[in-house]
Amino acid sequence: MVCLLPLVAVPASACSPAGCLDRGIEMRSDFAVKIRHADQPLPGTTVEITGPQGTSGAKKFTVKTDKDGIARITNLAPGDYWLNAEYLDIGAAYHCFHVDERPSRKAKRNLAYDWGDLAPGTRRIAGKLLDSQPGNGGTPIWNLLHRVDVPIVAAKLTLQNATTTAVCHTTSDANGAFAFDGIPNGTYVLHIDAGKVEPDRDYEASNHLVSLGSTAKRNSLLLKRQEASGGSCGGTSLELQESSDNSE
Repeated sequence: MVCLLPLVAVPASACSPAGCLDRGIEMRSDFAVKIRHADQPLPGTTVEITGPQGTSGAKKFTVKTDKDGIARITNLAPGDYWLNAEYLDIGAAYHCFHVDERPSRKAKRNLAYDWGDLAPGTRRIAGKLLDSQPGNGGTPIWNLLHRVDVPIVAAKLTLQNATTTAVCHTTSDANGAFAFDGIPNGTYVLHIDAGKVEPDRDYEASNHLVSLGSTAKRNSLLLKRQEASGGSCGGTSLELQESSDNSE
């Protein structure tokens, strides 16, 4: 395991777009977005505004939160918009809103969101990285129901502390196992990229929130890659799962 400072975050993978009900929240043309983590301001969060919607070539612009965790949006023209707030490629907010030419008394001047406070907890950031594949030798349905877990070998794992921005790197071994030991408690973003799987299969990079603390009930992570199916997001990705297995 190697620890460094700092990391440039890798863009998050896209998924199916969310719907917008009744044009979303009504906002003033000037408003503030406040982002907090663990009851503290979170500077450096990216707040992206897209719109107006319904026009060709909808424009985007971004604002970063300041030392007080506040991003100020000014002089928005009337129209329909989307707001996307992210820190280290983990979302804090994603929703539509609108600005009316004559705002009502309900139009908001401030928005506030918490980032990372619901991260799954573990006493140790260690575990296994597996690829869930259909079984062999049966009918297509039988194979889907009898899946096998194949280790993802030599995957690149990067762990970044959300508060200090300290970064650690490691790779998964022949069993898909990995560990980040000797690091302080806190909220982290785990980025996983590349790796080798037999038979050779590609998958998208992924980011996962993890909270490291001595009072957490579990002490290992099971990250399992699966094919998209049943109306889930297109492509493939890694999903974070907590495991009560104490063998790590």
